[in-house]
Amino acid sequence: MTGRGSRGDAGPGESPAGKAVPAPLLTTLLLGLASGAILVPLNSTMLAVALPGIMDEFGLGANTVASLVTLYLGAVAVALPVSGSLGDRYGHRRVFVAGVIGFGAASLVAAVATSFVVLEIARVLQAACGALVSTTSAALVRETTPPARSGEAFGVFDLLVSTSAAVGPFIGGLLVGSFGWRSLFVVAIPVALVAAGLVGVLLRPSMAASSRPVRTVGSAVRAEPVDVPGLAVLALIIVGLLVVLRNGLAGVGPAAAVGTALLAVLFVALELRVDRPAVDVRLLRRPSFAAALLGVFGATVVLHGCFLLVPLLVERLLDGTASTSGLVLLGIAGVSALVAPFGGRASDRRGRRVVVFAGSAICAVGLGGLALPAGIDSAATVAILLGVVGLGLGLSGAPRQAAAFDGIAPDRIGMAAGTYFTARYLGGVLGASLAGAVLGGAVTGSGVSLGFAILAIAAIVVTAASVGLPNRSIEGSQRRS
Repeated sequence: MTGRGSRGDAGPGESPAGKAVPAPLLTTLLLGLASGAILVPLNSTMLAVALPGIMDEFGLGANTVASLVTLYLGAVAVALPVSGSLGDRYGHRRVFVAGVIGFGAASLVAAVATSFVVLEIARVLQAACGALVSTTSAALVRETTPPARSGEAFGVFDLLVSTSAAVGPFIGGLLVGSFGWRSLFVVAIPVALVAAGLVGVLLRPSMAASSRPVRTVGSAVRAEPVDVPGLAVLALIIVGLLVVLRNGLAGVGPAAAVGTALLAVLFVALELRVDRPAVDVRLLRRPSFAAALLGVFGATVVLHGCFLLVPLLVERLLDGTASTSGLVLLGIAGVSALVAPFGGRASDRRGRRVVVFAGSAICAVGLGGLALPAGIDSAATVAILLGVVGLGLGLSGAPRQAAAFDGIAPDRIGMAAGTYFTARYLGGVLGASLAGAVLGGAVTGSGVSLGFAILAIAAIVVTAASVGLPNRSIEGSQRRS
């Protein structure tokens, strides 16, 4: 199977003879994939507005109700690498459909939960199923798109998914205000059913099945086994990292750091001895994949750091409201979503490196402005500078993701996607943790400026990392081949 899929019928963007033809990338299939992928960010950003209502109904304190966030965070981080391998093993289409149906079922459990413990279990199930959807949706976008338009396709896909994350707090506020916190979980059920129906009907099983890794034993052909030891050690590493981020050098933090480092050494040794590991560390020998991995990690450090700093800045220092914070954050989320397709399309024509480099540099400039006292003296100024940051993130996001998957064998794309999304998710954890650590117990102008300065440094590192991405355009490579 090639990157476009080995199938009898023509796929999106292909003629019956298999040649790429100009065709709209916003297809019903892509809408189905995006419908599933939006479940994760939408249910993450909307939950924040529901926490006070959950606290009141179950009589909980803030520290207790925060477990709905931390449990979700830990479950997604552990499940992402597993989900990529499952997609490679059983087929991305099948795992995607199972993931969205599972997410809908978990949402139903959360909506009717009669105790906080049941709600916590439902959130963990949501996270695990959401991880299945995240990796397989990216793999299916890549498999069903002509290589010459993969950057553009990821741009359209990012537009749909990012927009949902941007409007999440607004939608959540309306729902909670009108129907209560349980409505946030109810609304996920029809979205999951639509995604399962569209992808299950429109995507032929052969597209996913033909890429499954197999091995020959005698005269029999058997599917490659899942790397259970590697996945188990990786899960322990991610849990250890989360413990370190949460505790720092206090309490169990130092012991967790040492234990995590030892587990990392063991993990690399295990994976190098397996033909089909849970995470192929050999992929890091590919400059494009290693650069993309470092880039997406740093980019989400920036994104989630901003999502923590900005509301506190606007509401505590600039005397704004929660609605004002949401509008200001549209500067980063909304602009990023709108320009994502243009960045992806430009990278198909101009090369991944130049577009990602330019976008990352623009992002660093915007953050540098926010690090200055004058950059945070009004909500309007913050919104404008966040728009610059969003412009940079939007231009660079889709090309970086396309570069990570360019040239990856079809039977390993799920594993590569799992690794990529794990790096993105852990970058978000680090970004939020850094912002919280810098602010400490009080929100001050100097603390906010320092936080943005640290994020600007992260953006500069991302800009430097983009040098490792390929510079030739996909279209140009095909013309030369």
